[in-house]
Amino acid sequence: MVRPREPARGGRATAGVYRSRSRGLWVKGETSGATQELVRVDLDCDRDALRFTVRQAGAGFCHRDTRSCWGADRGLGALERRLAARLVDATDGSYSVRIAGDRDRLAAKLVEEAAELAAAETTDDVAWEAADVFYFAVLALARAGVPLEAALAELDRRALAVRRRDGSRVDAPVRDAAGEAT
Repeated sequence: MVRPREPARGGRATAGVYRSRSRGLWVKGETSGATQELVRVDLDCDRDALRFTVRQAGAGFCHRDTRSCWGADRGLGALERRLAARLVDATDGSYSVRIAGDRDRLAAKLVEEAAELAAAETTDDVAWEAADVFYFAVLALARAGVPLEAALAELDRRALAVRRRDGSRVDAPVRDAAGEAT
């Protein structure tokens, strides 16, 4: 269940309101400060289940004071959160902070790692180099203050495009549905 709440900084936001056997109804974060802002609600294919996408603020959300009740925080989202936190509150000598603080060095690392990924031949090497590319790409996003979700949304937007590229050349022109170069 969600109910409208006044957001901290303008606009309209919604907060998670849950039903608990022990508490009854409660608004997530009213006592802990660990809030959830509703971003989207999706229905599954046969419209009998809901998926709530929320933006969390504050520390732990599980009663065990972890981000989730479903295991460790992992993947690109976890990397994004870790790098963003590191750029705000870094330990002395942080590699991430040093690279993010030097635009030319970050650009060089992105080019270097992309070239190593392109040259990788074994599955282990491809995985290793792709992880490096992801790390530096997410660091570039964090440096610029761009959320990972914005890059993922751009990928989704591109997937919906009608225009296709001729795959025979890397620099081939974009063509519309009639095959005309645009």
